Amino acid sequence: MREVTDINLVNILQKDGVEGIDKEKLRKYENKSTINLNEIRKDLGMGSWAVRIVYNEIFGGVIIQQLPGEGNRKHYHPDADENWVILKGEWEWWIDGIGTKIVKENDFVLVPKGTWHQIKCVGNKTGVRYAITKPDVKHTYLVEEDE
Repeated sequence: MREVTDINLVNILQKDGVEGIDKEKLRKYENKSTINLNEIRKDLGMGSWAVRIVYNEIFGGVIIQQLPGEGNRKHYHPDADENWVILKGEWEWWIDGIGTKIVKENDFVLVPKGTWHQIKCVGNKTGVRYAITKPDVKHTYLVEEDE
């Protein structure tokens, strides 16, 4: 096994199973003064999607919607903390050193930089989370030697 790092958000989201994501869709709602989650869901539907709603030199914020059973790959960020606001559904978080927890609507989660973590939407409802971290944050994964 070896570690690989990626900062391309479209690539990261595609590998995490967010279908149909591209740079144009990701940036459709970026840096608007106001936006409503229900409007985004009406536009993009109830399947898996992600949109970046804030992007500047200090932080980036991405809303990610996924179906039960979907989530991301185990990873860490070597250069920044990450936090989430749970907007819809239930999510199972695994954070190294803390273990596994179920979080729900109105919960906040913080993962310090350099800490392995992973998330999965659980239950029977579509989940939505708002992820906030530095722009173009590095995602580091373990992969097989031949990948």
